[in-house]
Amino acid sequence: MEQAEVKNQELAAMRTRSDEARGNLRQAGVKPPLTIEAGSASGRPLRTVGEEEYSAGVGKIFETGGKRARRIDAAQVRLRQAAAEYLERLRQLSYEIKSRYADALSETQRIEVLDQILASTQRSLELTKARVEKGDAAQLEQTLLEVEIGRLTAQRATINGRRESVVVDLRRLAGLAPGADIAIGSVLYSGPAGPAMDTLTTRALEQRPDLRIARLVEQLGDAELRLVEAAGRPDVSVTARYFKRNSQFDDQYGVNAQGSRVLLRDRDDILAVGVSIPILTKNRNLGNVEAAQARILSARQRARYLENAIPLEVESAWRRWSAARSTAGSLESTVLPQAQRNLEVIQQAYQLGQLRLLDVLNEQRRLLDLRLSTVDAQSEAARAFAELERAVGGTIR
Repeated sequence: MEQAEVKNQELAAMRTRSDEARGNLRQAGVKPPLTIEAGSASGRPLRTVGEEEYSAGVGKIFETGGKRARRIDAAQVRLRQAAAEYLERLRQLSYEIKSRYADALSETQRIEVLDQILASTQRSLELTKARVEKGDAAQLEQTLLEVEIGRLTAQRATINGRRESVVVDLRRLAGLAPGADIAIGSVLYSGPAGPAMDTLTTRALEQRPDLRIARLVEQLGDAELRLVEAAGRPDVSVTARYFKRNSQFDDQYGVNAQGSRVLLRDRDDILAVGVSIPILTKNRNLGNVEAAQARILSARQRARYLENAIPLEVESAWRRWSAARSTAGSLESTVLPQAQRNLEVIQQAYQLGQLRLLDVLNEQRRLLDLRLSTVDAQSEAARAFAELERAVGGTIR
C-alpha cells in the first residue's frame, strides 16, 4: 500500500487537484486591480487644425457585499473537498489492493497444497510401478495414479494462471512497472479478534471520507449561495481623469508679448472625478440562486443518506467477517486435522490389503477439497476484513 501511495498515478493526479485548489484559494483573495488610462485626440486628420486633447486617468472598482470574503470561503471549502476526495480514492484503492492481495495469497497457498499432494501422489506412483513390475500390484492401480497426477497437474495450471492474472492486477493498482516483483507472504491476515461493532460504527461516522465529502459539498453550496447573492449587489467604480485641451479660434487674432499678431488659442486643464454604479434588477441572479439552493438540497440529502447507510454497511461487513473468521477457524482447527487422520487410517488399511487404491484416492481428494476449502475460507475472511476496513474508512488495529 505504501508503494501505491507513491507510485499510483491516479493518486498523484488527485494530489495535483489539491495544489490546484490551493492556487484557486490564493487567487480568490485577489482584489480588483487599478486601471490606468491615457488618451489623445486631434482634429488634424479631419483638417480641424489646432484642436487637440490629452488625457490620463485612473480607475478603481470597489466590490460590495463581501464578494472577496465569499470567494475565499468557497475556495477554502473546495480545498478541503479536494483533500477528502483524495482520502476517498485512497480508501477505495486500499480495499482493492488488500482484496486482490488476499486473492493472490490464497492462489499461492492453493498451489502449495496441490504441490504437496502431487509430490505424495508421485511417490505413490513410483512405488506402485515397482510393485507392478514385480507382479504385486495390478496395472490398473498405476493407471489410476497417473490419471490422478494428470488431473492435479491440470488443476494446478489453472490456479497458477489465476494467480498470475491477480499479480498483474496488483502491479496495476500499485503503479508498478510490468514484470516488477511483488512479495507474496505466507499467512492470510484476517484482522484482530473481536473489534466491537458499535465502536467501528462510531469511527465510520467520524472518519468516512465520502460522508465528509457530502458534508463539504453542502457547505460549498452554502458558500456559493452567499457568493451568488453578493454578486447581485452592484460594484462601485470610481475614476479620476485629467484632461489637457488646446483649441484654436479661426479668424480671431490677438497680439502676443512681442506685439505680433497671432491667432487666439485656448488652453484648459480639467480634472474629472466620476462614480459608476450599474443598475441590477432583482431577477438578474435568480437562476443562479435557484441552482445553488438545489445543489445544497441535493448535498444535504446525500449526507443524510450516507449517515443512515454507513451503520448498515459496517454491520453487514462485520457480520460477514465474523462468520468467515469463524468458518476458517473451525475448518483449520477441527475438520482438517480429522480429515488428515482419516486419510492416514485408510492408507494403512490399503497397505494391509483391506481397501482398494480407489478408496485411498477418493479420501485423498476429500482431503484436498477440505484443504482448498480451508484456504478459501481464510481468503474470504481476509477479504471480509478488507471490506470491513473500507466500511469503517480506515485501518483497524
